[in-house]
Amino acid sequence: MREAGQILQSAQKAMKAVIKAGISLKELDVIAENIILTAGAKPAFKGFHGFPATLCTMINSEVVHGIPDDRLLQDGDLISIDCGVLWKGLHSDAAFTVIVGGDDKNEDRAKFSACVKKALIAGCKAAKAGNRIGDIGAAIQKVVYKGGYSLCKEYTGHGLGKELHEDPIVFNYGKKGDGMVLKEGMTIAIEPIVASGNPQVKILSDDWTVVTQDGKDACQWEHCGAVTKKGLEIFA
Repeated sequence: MREAGQILQSAQKAMKAVIKAGISLKELDVIAENIILTAGAKPAFKGFHGFPATLCTMINSEVVHGIPDDRLLQDGDLISIDCGVLWKGLHSDAAFTVIVGGDDKNEDRAKFSACVKKALIAGCKAAKAGNRIGDIGAAIQKVVYKGGYSLCKEYTGHGLGKELHEDPIVFNYGKKGDGMVLKEGMTIAIEPIVASGNPQVKILSDDWTVVTQDGKDACQWEHCGAVTKKGLEIFA
């Protein structure tokens, strides 16, 4: 799974290098898929429950499961990119967010993304052996709510390994001390999925893309890795 994470990191690095105004979502999808295939791995999302692409790409008000299309990125767009890799029967899964053209193109969106990333890191630090699932959610929730944002609670982190989605469900909210005890070596994905306005969502006519009902921005950050005594060892 560490190796799967390294392949995924290579795909992320390549995408970050070319994200700018004028590039299409499909171009990013091709770049990521080529890197994954060249490494001898497989895109984990492609074909998963019929999903048609390597990446999930979400611009601005899109929450999750966006299908890469011919739309061109514009300066100031907030784009979240989620990707998974299947390597030797095991998975990696991670997401990042950038402001197209740099943070100074939209400071409110940059502040929003930074808060969600901070929440992710707080969740990763709470993923210590002996802690509980609720400790991860409580840590994420505290940062998100302090920032003035809201959680799309129907979307969660998850166990990860031979399957892309495994038990346990890793909620982005909760109470310290609640839920399953985390054991050293457990492999999970932690992924706060956050709305800048109201958390209510709707699914578009493609039956995949989820957007905020109020049209305000959403943001996703995700790491996968293994539970240790010191927190999550991040694979990607």
